[in-house]
Amino acid sequence: MTFTRAQKMFIGIAIIVVIAISVGGCSQQPEEYTGPVDKLTLAAYAGDTGALVYIAQEQGYFVDNGLDVIIKDYEAGKLAADALLAGEADICTSAGFVLVSNSFEHDDLRILGTVASAETVELVTRKDSGINQPSDLKGKKIGVTKKSTGEFFLGTFLIFNGLSVRDVEVVDLTPSEIVDAVANGEIDAGFTWEPNIFEVKSRLGANAISWPGQSGQHFYFILITKEKFIEENPQVIERFCQALIQAEEFMKENGAEAREFIRNKFDYESSYIDYIWPKHDFLVVLPQALIVAMEDQARWRIDNNLTDATRVPNYLDYIYLDALEEVKPEAVGIIR
Repeated sequence: MTFTRAQKMFIGIAIIVVIAISVGGCSQQPEEYTGPVDKLTLAAYAGDTGALVYIAQEQGYFVDNGLDVIIKDYEAGKLAADALLAGEADICTSAGFVLVSNSFEHDDLRILGTVASAETVELVTRKDSGINQPSDLKGKKIGVTKKSTGEFFLGTFLIFNGLSVRDVEVVDLTPSEIVDAVANGEIDAGFTWEPNIFEVKSRLGANAISWPGQSGQHFYFILITKEKFIEENPQVIERFCQALIQAEEFMKENGAEAREFIRNKFDYESSYIDYIWPKHDFLVVLPQALIVAMEDQARWRIDNNLTDATRVPNYLDYIYLDALEEVKPEAVGIIR
């Protein structure tokens, strides 16, 4: 069979298009890792907001990327960060405010990216404490985990309602201690995140009253490590980020399965996971808004004399861009 010149040109163009599509499709898939296995310890918040790291482990993405990841569970990101600072972990997950709280004394901390943004913080009180509106909090005992995102949002919540942290008695407690202290009447109110709020409400029943604690502002849940670990393990960091991006894609494509896994993993009630899941965005990104949020949080700590520092750090110095720029460049939105 002979072809005209036009037909030959058409066939040639079609072949080129098919090849381009094939190559383009393949380029979106990470290359199979065949090198040595590297071990690392991850101090992780054991809850819904930290879901990505548990999905990555469950789906084998860490193993696929040559990583043997030991996950240590903590009930608060602040406690996970304490483990990192103590040298008990290589990477941790925690809220951005936790990094801000520690950044004045530890300028070697580095952010690799987010694992989620969420709106899960609330103030929950006992009605029999005489608290029927936020202004009634004056002079009351409020439990909060200091250096956590709860501390920052408590401060802004009070300001929005004509009060300050000096108008209340702040009691430093872990999240589980807050639940027990409010339920047992040892404190008047608790300012913390889910699922602790859900548990307090369940235990208090009709005696509970609560208000949203974030004023519509999401907080960022991030990956933190130290500069030295990055310097010694840049490829490990890159493969770690790659595994989490794979987990992110899995959650997008298999939302119901991911939600059910997290429900079983942390023994949540079905009603709770259905309620809390839409309050999260599980994304591995580095947005400019993260820098802006941390600067605001640093100013708040300075203004409230929670640090001896007088100047806001340059948080661009705390961001490690290379890993995410390599494995998912479109996820980096930080201006520099």
